[in-house]
Amino acid sequence: MKIALVTGGSKGIGLHTVLRMVELGHQVITCSRSRETWSEAVNTYPQLAAVDHRCVDISDEAALAAFYAGIKERYGRLDYAVNNASPALVSGGPFATLKAEKLKETLDVDFWAQALCFQYEIDLMSDGGAIVNVSSINGIRPTPRAAMFSAAKHALEGLTQSVALENIAAGIRINSVAPGVTWTPRWDEKRVDNPNIREEVSDVVPVQRFADPQEIVNAIEFLLSDKASYIVGHTLVVDGGLTLTW
Repeated sequence: MKIALVTGGSKGIGLHTVLRMVELGHQVITCSRSRETWSEAVNTYPQLAAVDHRCVDISDEAALAAFYAGIKERYGRLDYAVNNASPALVSGGPFATLKAEKLKETLDVDFWAQALCFQYEIDLMSDGGAIVNVSSINGIRPTPRAAMFSAAKHALEGLTQSVALENIAAGIRINSVAPGVTWTPRWDEKRVDNPNIREEVSDVVPVQRFADPQEIVNAIEFLLSDKASYIVGHTLVVDGGLTLTW
């Protein structure tokens, strides 16, 4: 049985990744900040009862260290890891107008915390291990009004490639997935202010729709699998052609 970790697994892409890992028969570990949100997910999907869920804020370095220490003590290793956790953006708007603490918060949660997770995961892996970082198309293109988020994702892309080269000799494969617009609860919440947001955004995507989370999970599953055994340090863009139009 494979031991698979998915960070941020209580909703959206993370939740569907957890469900897929369970479906594949893996022992799954996940974390989220809200125990209540996880309980709601388990009520909806009873198969999640077998998942080892921990309440962790990945931006809390001490809590993060304890989380991975607990994984090491209980399981001794990781075979797969998916770094997905990413909270709501707090630094949206023109870069020059944003408070420094908001910019730092975005950098901390969308890059620094991810980098620490990455480091802990490599320490728990050996030959045959695989890691997928969930990045964003905003990590490969400019993103006005979300500049620090874009910068964090660009940094994650660079880290993924460099660390992939460092670890391939040990048999650990590292790649990333860059989703485009994907219909998750975060987008659904935006309907409160703009009931037409789904249609408006879909109009600018060449395939004329949002991705379903399962389509992103398909890419994650592929990169973790032996079918991707010769893919190293690659970013698989799953965006319905959106970046081709930018």
